[in-house]
Amino acid sequence: MTFSTNSMTGVGLVTGGASGIGAATVKALLDAGVGRVLVADRDENALHKVRAELVQNYADAEIEVAVVDVNVEQQVEAMVAQAVAKWGRIDYCLNSAGVAGGGFKIGETPLEEYERVININERGIFLSLKHELAQMAKQEPLNAGPRSQRGAIVNIASIAGYKALPGAVAYSTSKHAVIGMTKAAAVDYTGQQIRVNAIAPGWIDTAMTRTSPGAAAMLAHGTQPEHCPAARPGMAEEMADVITFMLSEKASYVNGTTWQADGGLMTH
Repeated sequence: MTFSTNSMTGVGLVTGGASGIGAATVKALLDAGVGRVLVADRDENALHKVRAELVQNYADAEIEVAVVDVNVEQQVEAMVAQAVAKWGRIDYCLNSAGVAGGGFKIGETPLEEYERVININERGIFLSLKHELAQMAKQEPLNAGPRSQRGAIVNIASIAGYKALPGAVAYSTSKHAVIGMTKAAAVDYTGQQIRVNAIAPGWIDTAMTRTSPGAAAMLAHGTQPEHCPAARPGMAEEMADVITFMLSEKASYVNGTTWQADGGLMTH
């Protein structure tokens, strides 16, 4: 079950949209009435598979795809330009592309592994924000009234942006940075009817978490009531519901925040 009002209009853009939370959010946006969405991912085969499924299930929607490495600025710039060339604007952006990494203590972490995680999770969010915000600042608000917005963005952070996880220096550092960038972007665009927020998922059952170092232990940890009141890992669709709300005008007074969606994990 996804958040749905069938009242969201405009154009969606989702990075990391071929799997996990990104793919779930594409569907949630379509269910909420967004009829034009660009799905970006570096996995070309997964992208075309997702597009075929979406076209079959959302016959009235316009679905575009873009093969994008968010670590390469020219590709990120071209991604935004593709959406604007097709539809004239972007309204709802989810920056979901990311990797987990981990498995090393700081003194054992290869520099190449540290830079790989930082570049995708931190640099990738920065480049996405840079070009999304530059476009949003140029376009007219989508609707009239006090709730209207030129655009809204949600970044994927993590509970690792609040606490250190064992053997995950690069991941924890990158997610702390995402929370900081979210605040900075909200401040920079104050008064321009653009909102930037983040979501901090806990243990979510996705392909990325299932294949990450220590994934089995982390997901098991999330099923223990003494550690997580929900006593289960979260679903990608649950994150998509929160993200869709944060992008919508229903969250028009929410800006510069990071929403913890962790089943209560951070209460312990």
